[in-house]
Amino acid sequence: MDFTIEFTSGGNHGHQLKDALGGLTIGRLFNLNYVHTPYEYLDYFGLGFRYPVVERADRKLKYKNIVRVEGPLWCGIDDYEELLQYFEKALPKRSNDTLVILENALRIHPFQTIPWYLEGRTTRNIFAEIQQEVSQNFNELHSLKINKFKSPVEVAVHINRGTDYDREKFPQHFTSPFAVRYMFDMDYYENIILHIEKAYGTGNVYFNIYTEKQNAEDILQRFDKRKHTRVIIGSDREEKNYDQIHSIFKSFVEADILVCSNSSFSVMCAYFRKGRKTVYHPHLQLRYLPEPNYIKTEDDGSLDIALLQQEITVDTFPFYSQGNIVQ
Repeated sequence: MDFTIEFTSGGNHGHQLKDALGGLTIGRLFNLNYVHTPYEYLDYFGLGFRYPVVERADRKLKYKNIVRVEGPLWCGIDDYEELLQYFEKALPKRSNDTLVILENALRIHPFQTIPWYLEGRTTRNIFAEIQQEVSQNFNELHSLKINKFKSPVEVAVHINRGTDYDREKFPQHFTSPFAVRYMFDMDYYENIILHIEKAYGTGNVYFNIYTEKQNAEDILQRFDKRKHTRVIIGSDREEKNYDQIHSIFKSFVEADILVCSNSSFSVMCAYFRKGRKTVYHPHLQLRYLPEPNYIKTEDDGSLDIALLQQEITVDTFPFYSQGNIVQ
């Protein structure tokens, strides 16, 4: 049975990428065949690369039944039994004449499949499949190669600010580092930077810090005159400067090291970076990632320097021990 994804839940670039990869994950969990609906903004990321394309106008010519399955499931589902129960009710009976349209933020995040695979509940490592596919497609489409670290090492740091940085309007963004869109302070990011410099040597690492114009004052005050550091101020997300968005995302992908914030934009970029180091804070919509491809931070920005220096060879899952999640 075929399925496609429509982006009807609003939001900006990172939000839509979560809908896209969340939908692809659902398709793989339930052995559905993806057909691509062209969407100009997201096609830059290669999500329809090598997949059959069915235009909206051609759907009724190709399929007898079109079934829309709506979310939202903003944070996906963590419990495997709950997953099966939910989609047993939501998905139609299998038929080659049916097209399923996943929409309105219907997501299972790729990282959520990792414990299910390690526990033997799924036979496919869907996280690894999606990570491999989107990384390879993006690299090929944009002529990127995975090389040894440059000299000096290039680090992209994303600090989320913009209109989300508003304590009165969004108090949840300031409550817990486990929250989506949590606003870490400058000490957190500086501690990460110091750990990276300790790993590779001060002066051997250059940092490009990316943020939006609105509410960037504390970032400029802390980092604008720091040695070997450049602060890059982009347009506010509401301006929807797609060329700039694409350019920044590409810079995130090809950096030797990416430091994510709890922002959908850099969080989703983490999936496109197989074979490249990514630093992140485990939170509600990104957890369990394999080391040493991914290095988690503590709440204060400290991290394991040895992991940062370790070559990426095989995935390890230190959070999973003797059948239990310990992270």
